Amino acid sequence: MSEFTGSVFFDPDNKQYPGAAPACAVSAWRGQGWVALAGRLDDRQSLADALGLPPGESFSDSLLAARALERWGNDAPRHLLGDFALAAWHGPERQLILAGDAMCMRTIYYWRDRDRVIFSTSLPGLLAVPDVPRVVNELFVVDFLAQNFGDDDATFYRDIYKLDPGACLMLTAGGKSSRPFHCFDPERRIRFKRDQDYVDRARELLDRAVADRLREGPAAIMGSGGLDSACLAVAVLPHVATLPFLTMLPEPGQPCPPAPGYIDETPFVAALAAAFPALRAEFITPPAQSEWGPDNWRLLTAGAIPYRMPDQIAWLDAPARRAAALGATHYLTGAIGNHTLTWDGLRYLPMLFQQRRWPTLLRELLLTSRGQPRALAGLIKNQLYLALRQPRFDEATLLATCGLKPSILRNFDMMGRLRQRGNDPDFRLAVDGRAWRIAAIRRNRARRADGMNMLRAYQGIGNSAPLGDLRLVEFCLAIPEDQYLRDGDTRWLARRLLRQAGVPAKITENRQRGRQHPEWFAHMQRVRPSLPAQLDRLRRSATASRLLDLDRLERLINDWPKDAVTAETRRDQVQVLLQGAFSVGAFIAWVEGTN
Repeated sequence: MSEFTGSVFFDPDNKQYPGAAPACAVSAWRGQGWVALAGRLDDRQSLADALGLPPGESFSDSLLAARALERWGNDAPRHLLGDFALAAWHGPERQLILAGDAMCMRTIYYWRDRDRVIFSTSLPGLLAVPDVPRVVNELFVVDFLAQNFGDDDATFYRDIYKLDPGACLMLTAGGKSSRPFHCFDPERRIRFKRDQDYVDRARELLDRAVADRLREGPAAIMGSGGLDSACLAVAVLPHVATLPFLTMLPEPGQPCPPAPGYIDETPFVAALAAAFPALRAEFITPPAQSEWGPDNWRLLTAGAIPYRMPDQIAWLDAPARRAAALGATHYLTGAIGNHTLTWDGLRYLPMLFQQRRWPTLLRELLLTSRGQPRALAGLIKNQLYLALRQPRFDEATLLATCGLKPSILRNFDMMGRLRQRGNDPDFRLAVDGRAWRIAAIRRNRARRADGMNMLRAYQGIGNSAPLGDLRLVEFCLAIPEDQYLRDGDTRWLARRLLRQAGVPAKITENRQRGRQHPEWFAHMQRVRPSLPAQLDRLRRSATASRLLDLDRLERLINDWPKDAVTAETRRDQVQVLLQGAFSVGAFIAWVEGTN
């Protein structure tokens, strides 16, 4: 069962509305309660052994979760691994228990009215209940456009909450309480005797993460020519006869101006496919009917939330639908890999500086820059000077990519809120790479389930991120930094793993990085004529016109870049700021129109 919705009423005498268990719920507590689970449990055998279940018997994930709750009560989520969301009703205690996985691949949204709680694994499922109010959470909207994400329970709706990541929520007639079951430990360290031991352990955890996800059915990889995708391929291939590997390419004939970050993925994917014949590579381009507008209503209604850059989702829609057409039940992506298995290790440089290990620092700087003066200067500036400086929390930097009015930023004390959460608008990296990665993972997981749910509904197929497997994440956070950068070899851990797996040097030794949707301006050009009408709609909305800098949006529309090369120099404004503001504005208009 992929999604569920249910409700409970805490008043035992209420006959008119006793509540409704999800259709997928299984009986628990000897018939005095139930447990519903969406998603997938991993490491099932270890869980069954810990529960003392008879060997050889087959249990569904829902039944395993039910037995765990019967055994450990509210502490059960601590013993569960996987991408899951669960709801449980414990009749004797008249308690509703809600929990999701620690990486927040799935969550539960809920609304409470006196003694009743309505909950769902998706926002559209919850909003389909007539009594649930739709009121925009203006503070969340402001945080969203300012990219001030936090590890909390807020949503785009003032009266709707979601689970605190890594915590189990208990609701009773007397109120609610929360019990944390997972937190990342920045002091945890894993040290092996040999460098090879780190590679072997990483491969073991990667293989286990992929194998667990393949239990969900046939899979495809939404891949590229990068290290993340190659890691997925080598871990999936031992389990399948053929593997669809779907790579998105720019629309033919559209300009992709020279810009840092764009390379042609084709030769890298072709090299990977040549090395592994079972890999069935396909190159896909956007169909003519793609929805490029920032007011993508199909995308908006699928998740009941705005998306800051909807053109990126539209660009990746075709391979997801191709995966479904090939019979895949879900696709795998390399999401979270840059903070885990394929971490570049460059945070090791300021750590060496602080530790006054000058010979090692100088050696790594020279080898990493390959003796190129411009590359060396960039490393010193970006990885040492900027990292060692204190964050500025500069309002001007924020306004460059944020469509909010300056007065709104001040009214909501956005600089203070950014400082409180450690979200510098300049996106400067902290000196301590481990602490920075933990902060980034925690910050991003608060919004991850929203995006994953939206994609499942929009694309009609499941999705999964094996490189975000909790076991692999915690291992990668705990090992020494020099396992990621050694002798100028960035992403050293992943490169060694792939070299050992037989991946061609064209991929393992590549230092360039690809980019999603490089022809973005050509597609923005197509929707340019519709933007004035969208702007007029926002001016008619009291909420949108109060929060968004509509005059600035109008100036951006009137001062449209003359070509793709010019647009690339203004990408923060035209692709990021303008799309984000119009997407949020469309969301506000949709909520106001459906109330």
